Amino acid sequence: MPKIAMLNQEGAKVGEIELSEGVIIAKRHIHTTPEDAAEMGVTNGEIVSIKLDTAERALTFGDVIVRVSPNYATVVHIDTDESNAANCKGEVYCEIVK
Repeated sequence: MPKIAMLNQEGAKVGEIELSEGVIIAKRHIHTTPEDAAEMGVTNGEIVSIKLDTAERALTFGDVIVRVSPNYATVVHIDTDESNAANCKGEVYCEIVK
């Protein structure tokens, strides 16, 4: 049966859930406010790339969807494998590439 492990920010396992019908992998995405979206020149639903310039592992991820709402704080969400591939440690900034 598929399982999801829940990790805290330090990567320590804090729980596990079993599901009878699989799990999902969230698409890479950016949550942002309308004001920040206007400043970055992006719109809700737009597909962009993001360039991460991390130590020794600079990478560009494509197919990143922009999600705009006044209820959001501006943040990028990538999965753990992508974060590890880019050698992300702590707070990381990226550049939007169109």
